[in-house]
Amino acid sequence: MPGMILRRARQFRLLWVGQSISVIGDGMQRIALLWWAKLTGGNALLVAVALSTVIPVVVASPFGGWLADRYDRRILMVGADLLRALTTTALATLLITGGAPAVLICALVALSAVGTAVFDPSYAAAVPTVVQPADLASANGLNLANSAVGGLAGPLVGGILIGAAGVSTVIVLNALTFLWSAAFVAASRLPRPAGAADDDRSATSTRAAVQTVLGDRRLRQLVGLAAVLNMVVAPVPLLIVALAVDGLHIGSMAFGLLEVMFSVGLLVGALSAGVLVRGRVAVPMVVLGLCLTVAGLLPFVGSAAVFVVGGVAVAVANTALITIFQRSVPAEVQGRVFGVVGALGEGLRPAGLALGAPLLALMGVSGAFVTVGVGVVLATALWGRGLLVPGASPGLAAPAPQGDVTAAAAVAG
Repeated sequence: MPGMILRRARQFRLLWVGQSISVIGDGMQRIALLWWAKLTGGNALLVAVALSTVIPVVVASPFGGWLADRYDRRILMVGADLLRALTTTALATLLITGGAPAVLICALVALSAVGTAVFDPSYAAAVPTVVQPADLASANGLNLANSAVGGLAGPLVGGILIGAAGVSTVIVLNALTFLWSAAFVAASRLPRPAGAADDDRSATSTRAAVQTVLGDRRLRQLVGLAAVLNMVVAPVPLLIVALAVDGLHIGSMAFGLLEVMFSVGLLVGALSAGVLVRGRVAVPMVVLGLCLTVAGLLPFVGSAAVFVVGGVAVAVANTALITIFQRSVPAEVQGRVFGVVGALGEGLRPAGLALGAPLLALMGVSGAFVTVGVGVVLATALWGRGLLVPGASPGLAAPAPQGDVTAAAAVAG
């Protein structure tokens, strides 16, 4: 049970509590920056800000993973949080003073994303060192639950604060959440990776980490599945907006509710992941594909319902995939492997985002959802066949998807 893990695994509890607030701040800042970009520079600046968040993670994650295997992960995570707190504070200051060049805003967003590229593989590699192997799936589910709560509370609180206090105030609060995270990570005690003091030309080099992935058929299969799924599902946030405006003709409040449904499912799936992650990875991804296929064909209530189910499926699939990596990769190269996998998994997302507008123009809202849903099913059929969670019995109990479709891309990463 998730609560039992938090009670008996003190080091994991410290990491998890630190993230429980930080992810809410991330959600607040995301909506604040998108709001600012749309009002300030229209769609062009909106895309620029989004790319400033994604591209540095793709480029820097392998280096962040290398650092995670060579140096103290606790120090790396604290340093990454402090870097993000500093850049976020500078970002808020520029927005308060007004008139800052958009390129400078994007540069600060990108620099903060570099901190994320160091923090994330360090965190992912640290989790298996502070929980029992049998608890990995449940621990990963709790981490996804944090993400789901951030996806629910962050935009909600951020939206209220934007209207009440302005975008800059929201960003200042996010800087404080990074300090919160840094304090809890600093209080933890994390084992150093076994090969931290070795020469980089040894068997624990970055090249060895890449060879670990490429030399294992199942890991190659996982990376391929993650990369393709990230590309296929990348347009989904755009499709949800189009569904609300052009398909269902609903107001902004109803649109917000529709968007939150994935996070609701993600939270349910994450909290149940310890039970649901049993057997084949392909099952929840097929469920997600079917949900997306019908989402654009249903009335509001029906679309909301399938988004919840899709969210559960994403959570289960993400938990299963990260558990496979953690149980299959040697501990001394896990940081680098997670960095490489993150970069490869996210690498095709920009291409998927670029396909969103043409897809809507050519296929319409319903057709676009059908195309993406079928794409998920086909990608799973090609890359997900036979993938089993180690130590699990075949056959996924009560397949349910994970939340946020953007997280579906995380299935890959």
